[in-house]
Amino acid sequence: MLARQAEFLRALPEEALRLLLAASRVVSLAPGQAIFEDGDRGDSMFVVLTGELAVHKRGRQIAVGGPGEYFGEMAVIEGRRRSAGLRALTASTVLEIPGDTFRTQVAANPAPLLAMLKTMAGRSRNDLGALAASNEQLQQYASAVEHANRDLTEARRQLEDQNVQLERLSTLDTLTGIPNRRRFDESLAHEWRRGSRESSPFSIALCDIDFFKGYNDTYGHQAGDECLARVARALADTFRRPGDLVARYGGEEFVAVLPATGEKGAAALAERMRERVESLRIPHCSSAVSPSVTISIGTATTVPGPGTKPEELIQLADAALYRAKRKGRNRVEVTPAAASNPGTPAPS
Repeated sequence: MLARQAEFLRALPEEALRLLLAASRVVSLAPGQAIFEDGDRGDSMFVVLTGELAVHKRGRQIAVGGPGEYFGEMAVIEGRRRSAGLRALTASTVLEIPGDTFRTQVAANPAPLLAMLKTMAGRSRNDLGALAASNEQLQQYASAVEHANRDLTEARRQLEDQNVQLERLSTLDTLTGIPNRRRFDESLAHEWRRGSRESSPFSIALCDIDFFKGYNDTYGHQAGDECLARVARALADTFRRPGDLVARYGGEEFVAVLPATGEKGAAALAERMRERVESLRIPHCSSAVSPSVTISIGTATTVPGPGTKPEELIQLADAALYRAKRKGRNRVEVTPAAASNPGTPAPS
């Protein structure tokens, strides 16, 4: 008898089994046909006689059962709705046992109940094994994700470092290693705005290596490049304040941004720049002013405010540099603050 394939039915006395079968019905199922769905009322349980059935939950198959397997008993025992659905995988037949019949013929007999408990315990062990395997997979996945996140974080950090390095390199003059014209423009705009807000004096020092064309013609362009690099380092070493900046302006010209610096302070710093370069004692036999490399410097000072532009201050510093060259070179010329900012008292 096919019903005896189920362990709990084998444990049922003959008379109880006969009454159970008389009160139950055999249902034929086509492949894909559902017996019940999630949430249906649990008023019957089902024993597989032939074929194969699948338990599904939230659209996912979670178990498969063949002849002798049974499903839906927990909904009957606990009097609740189905927590999963049951569907035929192949052409199948099932024995549908009504809830009342189950309670009178099965639940009232210790032997079939014990057999069902053994089956449920086996299912629980299988479920626990599957859960443990699933948990292990999740842990492996979590570990892989954590590792990938660490790699991603490290890659992002390296990228950020490279971007910072690239940004820094993009603002440095490749020959001299000091800030380039782009960095000068950025610093000038930033410090000019701050000077305007604080109404503080602002100075520019523009300098040029004396007779540098003659130096290149005499010593060669490689020596000229080395000369530029040494002069640049000497100029950069002149300043210590965070806001001060020396940059290569172009060719043999250099420029210094001197925020919060008045006329006298700018002149003193410019003289220190000139002395630093002269102290290098770089031979320059083509110079008409000194046996070693020297620079000429022009400074200009103003108080940034409405109607003033940094470009005008650069022009005044350039004019002062021209005067320094015209007066013999290797010297500092200053544009008075009053001339830089007419109508404004000269800052001290």
